[in-house]
Amino acid sequence: MKKIFKYLAIICVLLTGAIITTGSLTAQVFNHPRHELSVYAGSGLSTLQYDLSTGRHKNGFGGQFGAGYNCFFSPKWGLGTGVELAIYRAKANLDNFSDSYDVNNAVAANNYTFTYAINKYEETQQAMYLNLPLMFHFQTGRQYKFYAKLGGKVAFPINTSAKAGKYELSTKGYFPQEGRTYDDLPQYGFGTFEYLKRKMNVENFKLHYIASAEMGLKWKIRVKNSLYTGIFFDYGLNNIQTKNDKTFVMTMFSPQMQPTQDKPAMSPLIESSYSNGHFTGEIVPLAVGLKLRFTFLQ
Repeated sequence: MKKIFKYLAIICVLLTGAIITTGSLTAQVFNHPRHELSVYAGSGLSTLQYDLSTGRHKNGFGGQFGAGYNCFFSPKWGLGTGVELAIYRAKANLDNFSDSYDVNNAVAANNYTFTYAINKYEETQQAMYLNLPLMFHFQTGRQYKFYAKLGGKVAFPINTSAKAGKYELSTKGYFPQEGRTYDDLPQYGFGTFEYLKRKMNVENFKLHYIASAEMGLKWKIRVKNSLYTGIFFDYGLNNIQTKNDKTFVMTMFSPQMQPTQDKPAMSPLIESSYSNGHFTGEIVPLAVGLKLRFTFLQ
């Protein structure tokens, strides 16, 4: 990871130097604004795409905020970079998820079948990334300009968290020797248990790469100010979760969630049904929405 940061830093320095140098060399070739600084904000569908082995996935809304720099090589063509903060959100629902497994007690010779059901479970996930874009810029027109951007972004994880609302766990045990089912013995782990809201950080996300596009209209406001109004589309090119790690839904049932005297631990229940411990598959960011950009130096 340190090597990646080192190489990226070198590339950014070289690109910045190349942009400034090229802009200076072309200063006398054409007469129009060559440098452009801006701030911008975008909002819309900004989600984490993944498949669930059970339950339902819901897309979420987020946004982008950043500052940019464009260097124009001609009246129509330029190259832009900058820095932005991107927020992605998604939800996972487990409605009436249930399963059962056999418990063998060799010492007491008292085997039984354990059944559990998770009710009303909803988890909200949020991932924050620091993006470094590099975009080719095209524009054409006079009074107002049509513009289009195409390029990519390198995204560094800042913080990822998962938050679960209040939910219930119902458990029961069937003992074939007795021919009875117990569902109201909380001291033995059989009954209905209520779990309160819980939030925790997810530490297994990694750097990813984004293909990005943007298009819209550029409006001249003053001599040194313009307003961009457009739509943007970002698509992640790689899985952002570390391989073989448990993410999101599984994370909420991790061993860190210690059982209390009257509440069983969730992790053994889930792992008994899913030997690989995964609810979520590959996770890929996706964002599409509206963007406003204000230039304050041209």
